[in-house]
Amino acid sequence: MLEDFAPASVERASGERFSGHESFACRYGWLPKFYDLLVRRPDLIRHDEEVMVALGIGRNMVKSVRFWAQAFGLMDDSPRMPPAPTVFAQWLLDPQRGEDPYLEDVGSLWLLHWRLAATANLAAWEVAFFEIPEREILRRFLLQRVERHAVELEKKLSATTIRQHVDIFLSCYATPLVTQGQTVEESLGCPLQELGLVRLSPAGDRDELIEFARGPWRHLSPITFLRILLDYWQLRAPHDKTIAVRALLTDFGSPGLTLRLDEGSLWQLLQATEKVSGGIVQLTDSIERRAVVLQAADVQRAKAAIKYA
Repeated sequence: MLEDFAPASVERASGERFSGHESFACRYGWLPKFYDLLVRRPDLIRHDEEVMVALGIGRNMVKSVRFWAQAFGLMDDSPRMPPAPTVFAQWLLDPQRGEDPYLEDVGSLWLLHWRLAATANLAAWEVAFFEIPEREILRRFLLQRVERHAVELEKKLSATTIRQHVDIFLSCYATPLVTQGQTVEESLGCPLQELGLVRLSPAGDRDELIEFARGPWRHLSPITFLRILLDYWQLRAPHDKTIAVRALLTDFGSPGLTLRLDEGSLWQLLQATEKVSGGIVQLTDSIERRAVVLQAADVQRAKAAIKYA
């Protein structure tokens, strides 16, 4: 539903975050366990000791787990109200009625990536996905771009804060090299690594080359993309019945940029999406422009028709 999103995030946001995740990327098992606790005992969520015991995690991880639950759009933590799962969280993670309670379907990971990149206002994500057109970039150059981003937003941040923020971004997507002396827990990866969006390789002079992979993605299904498309529609133009394919490809916060799709792979995916939509969306292809037309009365009814939050 609309309240699960932060509409300002589809434009350059002054409230972008460079911290809050502590030193931990989101790990396997965290989100389902946290959702279970959030539903059963919302009164415990703001108490570090209780969360630590309930989830079986270290004290230094508690703030990180809460951060990721909010960043993925799974928890509403308004100061004046008790913490509660969002409609999206219930749709995805509810043990009885949820679409994928244990995040076993890669489509769920695409949805989580989409919400994280497009709606969480995380600076490194916005720089990497929406401002860097290159397919390859050195790690130090990504650091410089994020530092420049902070200056443009008039944020006074230490080099350590920015470095940790970039490190966490890369830890979320790139499979890490397990170093000698790491514990099993420390070597556990983030589920988003399964998407294959980012690859790291040594680049000499103690630097690393970051490669941003591009679609088409064999494991991005048309129904998952339809959900992302309707999310974006609700964020960007909830009262419009038509969106240009060019906007879906290149606009800040668009599915094309978030999912690293080129024009050809986006159009192919839209064609497949039209076929599985049950008439909810229809493509138009003219000399003037290509566009997607919403056939439902509005976006919310379109979401209801496919039983999506």
